[in-house]
Amino acid sequence: MDSYNFRIVNFHGLKGRGYISFYLDGKRIREYNGNNLLLSIHPNRAKSEKEKNRLFKRLLLELKKAIKEDNYPVISSNPLPRQSKGTDKPVDFHQTEYLLEKSINRKLHSNLSFYYKKNLKAVYSYFINFLTKEELKGDIRGLKQSRIQEFLDNYSSSGANYMNRRRELGVLLSSIQMDTGVHLNFIRNTHTIKRTAKLHKIYEKDQMIKIFSFLEQKHANLHLCCLICYGCFLRPHQEIRNLKVGHIKKDCSEIHLSGEENKSGRIRIVYIPEFVKKILSKRIEGLEEWQNIFTFSKTAFNRGYFHTQWQRLKPVMIAENLLQPLQTLYSFRHSAAVNVYRKTKDLDIIKKLMGHSDMVVTLKYLRSLGEYNDEGLREHMPDL
Repeated sequence: MDSYNFRIVNFHGLKGRGYISFYLDGKRIREYNGNNLLLSIHPNRAKSEKEKNRLFKRLLLELKKAIKEDNYPVISSNPLPRQSKGTDKPVDFHQTEYLLEKSINRKLHSNLSFYYKKNLKAVYSYFINFLTKEELKGDIRGLKQSRIQEFLDNYSSSGANYMNRRRELGVLLSSIQMDTGVHLNFIRNTHTIKRTAKLHKIYEKDQMIKIFSFLEQKHANLHLCCLICYGCFLRPHQEIRNLKVGHIKKDCSEIHLSGEENKSGRIRIVYIPEFVKKILSKRIEGLEEWQNIFTFSKTAFNRGYFHTQWQRLKPVMIAENLLQPLQTLYSFRHSAAVNVYRKTKDLDIIKKLMGHSDMVVTLKYLRSLGEYNDEGLREHMPDL
């Protein structure tokens, strides 16, 4: 233990904060309390110097013990129980493979979005393939913190990729914790990587008119999808793709969606502007209420339909200088939000039109588009 260079640093007695200093993997670490050991040891809350010194000595002893057992920071408040006589497994055994499978099945049968489930399923598959047979068959409390970090490091090509995998694995482990009552600290003790913010590109009015003209000639379904995405603030891959004639009300002036038919989970009514109504009314003329407005049958196209059609036309639009590389199908919805915000400067209106459940989502949305960037503070800057 000499290589860790443990020291109790408490120069100012009760007047200042003391800590235990040591080195681990070449990094200097300070521990002020027992939180990382899941122990209620708080020397700096002591009422006397004697009590403070006693608590620091206890904290030092527990730190050495955890490091010796390769269990620092402690990942579980429930240590592996002793084995019962005549068996080779603990009395209260929590097999890693079984719990992970149970966790992902619960999530896949929950009311979550298709893509969220898809991402959870992917990280589950990656993690299962990463773990050894011994780890899978063993108790989840026996997993090493270093192994969790090693898994996540495989996805450190970008901050967003790493943090997404970290969050998704955390969801599965949290589900296990709720199911078993075993307190796991795996994710909390892994590294975080700062995401690099990306500025989404919107369409300016002149550019958008040219794109609509191009799509009208090349792909009628994609043209209508983009018009509704821009004019009605609906999301293309779920809300627009599944539209039926029965959703269109009041002489083609409104679209009504139930809570199950839109992302917010609430009943949503959106207004149809004239430039959308002109195309949409012709499309649904003579159709029955049960017919999808794109397939003209009961069923919609597959989830990736509009994405695939857009990707096929994207190189052509870029070659003809109609489109910039970072502009996407979703950029029509983004552009609509910016258009209205520039006219009204009213965040509440944007929130309602976008169908956001929380104003925080709206603020993040506008910031990612470079619109809501505290520009209004310019006029209040100090002068001399």
